Amino acid sequence: MSNFDNPMTSYSVDIILSLCREETSRLLRTMRSHQVMPAYAHPWGSAWAYLTLLRSSRPMVLLDVPEGAAMDELEQRVHVLSEFSSVVVLTPSNTDVVAVLRAGAINALPRNTSPRELASRITAERRWLGLSAPHLLPRTSAIPNPGVTSQHLSQRVLFEILSATSRQWCCHELCLLLGTPLKPISRRALQGRMARLDERLQHCGVAIGVVSLWGRTVYTGLQEASPRSF
Repeated sequence: MSNFDNPMTSYSVDIILSLCREETSRLLRTMRSHQVMPAYAHPWGSAWAYLTLLRSSRPMVLLDVPEGAAMDELEQRVHVLSEFSSVVVLTPSNTDVVAVLRAGAINALPRNTSPRELASRITAERRWLGLSAPHLLPRTSAIPNPGVTSQHLSQRVLFEILSATSRQWCCHELCLLLGTPLKPISRRALQGRMARLDERLQHCGVAIGVVSLWGRTVYTGLQEASPRSF
């Protein structure tokens, strides 16, 4: 059984994504006794982390942004994550917290907050999330599973995003989501992954909706494939 098929732990935070794992690891050692965060931090772009969030009914992710981490496109990262998870951001000093909150974060907490207070605030966010967020049943999609295996994790993430969310996805958003803390993947790489996924889906009678306009590609979701002519 894969990690993302296992039930969620009892931690207040389901997944920790980091823009600098070395610094996040130090924070987790400090917070260990408070038992609100998992012991392991995933780097930004982790397919395992995204699949876990996409398979949860009320996911909450902690995005850790240590001092010195790349701050480029932080608001865009928060915005993309907030489309399929509640996001709490740990921010370094001199961060534009208003911009982070407007991007979709449910809270932005200073990284230098005392461990006890930080644990209490995170627990309060989880409690509020449980009261305010509608309970989403596990997805029971009529879309056939395309048979994407663990060797094609990024394709599986793309399949889950397109089938589990109702919004359209811009190529720039997906490139950022699947990239590293320092650099998004290229549009060419994304197009290649989408093409391979679409080929698998076509065998199941499903196709990826694509609209290209003004140099931008928008993926509109999954739809019934047009009959092939022979």
